[in-house]
Order: sequence, then structure tokens, then C-alpha cells
Amino acid sequence: MARGRRAHELNHDKLFRGVLAGSALVGDLESVRFLTPDVAVAHGTASVLMPWRSTLPRRRLSRQTVVVVRTGQGWRIGAIHNGRVRPVTVPEPDAFPSRMSQLMAWVARRLGLGGR
Repeated sequence: MARGRRAHELNHDKLFRGVLAGSALVGDLESVRFLTPDVAVAHGTASVLMPWRSTLPRRRLSRQTVVVVRTGQGWRIGAIHNGRVRPVTVPEPDAFPSRMSQLMAWVARRLGLGGR
């Protein structure tokens, strides 16, 4: 976690002069939603394309959520979250993982464990 413009600049300078030298940031802006005329939330998917690759490996894709704010100096990033894209599946309520979780919750309640 980096806080402030200077910390981000220093980290990215080290990255792109070091382990990411010669790479390119490649991605797609997927949506922009204006919360007010001067504040927007943008979503995109991107990754770093290393110089020895011609396509991005799917396992390296990251999803970004960016809050941008219009200032007197133009649009500035107010906050950003960057996390790896991973497939998420939700088990059905009668599937084995759900049944095991339900059983463990029942046992915990019976033993007086947990917060509820």
C-alpha cells in the first residue's frame, strides 16, 4: 500500500527501471461512471506485457477500480485499487462445500463458539 503521489512515483520508477524494464502496460477501459460532474469511477482490466511476450497471460490480468477527481490542474487520481482477476464460483446451497459450512456453523452454535 502506497500513500500519496510521491510514494507511487518512486515505486513505479523502481519497477519500470528494474523488474519491469522494457515492458508496456496493456489493458482496456471498461466503464466510466460519473458520480458528480467532477468525480468519476472507472473500471478496467490490464496487465504488464513483458518484452519477450506477444500476448498477456490470463493469470497475470488485474482489475483496476479508479476514482478520478477534476481539479484546477485537470483530472487527478483520488484512489485506486488493483487486484488480480480470478474466477469466482458460488456453490449451490445443497453442494458439498455449502453443506459442510452449514454443518460447521451448526456445530459452532451448539458449542457456543463464534460471535453469534
